[in-house]
Amino acid sequence: MIQAKPILVFLPATEPGNCNYGEIPESVALFPELAVRQVHYPKLVWYNREVQDEAIAQIRTWNMSSIILAGFSKSGLGAWNIARQIPELVAGTIIFDAPVARDTLPPWETAPFYKDDAAWQEDLPLRTCGHFKTAMRTDHRLVLISGAAFHPEMCILSDKLSGMGMRHVFLPRPDMKHHWNAGWIEEGLNTMRSAVGSHAG
Repeated sequence: MIQAKPILVFLPATEPGNCNYGEIPESVALFPELAVRQVHYPKLVWYNREVQDEAIAQIRTWNMSSIILAGFSKSGLGAWNIARQIPELVAGTIIFDAPVARDTLPPWETAPFYKDDAAWQEDLPLRTCGHFKTAMRTDHRLVLISGAAFHPEMCILSDKLSGMGMRHVFLPRPDMKHHWNAGWIEEGLNTMRSAVGSHAG
């Protein structure tokens, strides 16, 4: 099988049927040529190691050679950690408005997935920048987009990456709605297609 272009893979941010933040799109109107797939879980998840392994197993069954991995909020954390485990498959990663820089365990139904702050910190993007940088391919594109919920944390992560000299694009959007259909998907894909990978505001 020859796969000409990366396939966009979405990670869920809510339990099935919860539409508080919209629904994962089945296609992207501005990119009709781009195939879209999504990982599925039977319940709400936070992306601890076990959940990451399940996502990777699903992705591998699709026999794809190249993907763009995208998520927001808790699934943005998943995108970060899954990408650094399968860097050979991930051509690009888009993370929108995620809690990426807090050392204490978030209160939003995280207890079943992380037993304490130390366990949480093992997956925290701010604390795993070094591994992400060394793990990812040199042609990997990373796009970070802040939103109304976690703008300050996204700024902190971007600043850390810039200080390490890690190529990425940061789009600060503090007024962008925390929602699947807020426009971040299209903006992220446009940026990934056109940007050279340097820090941008």
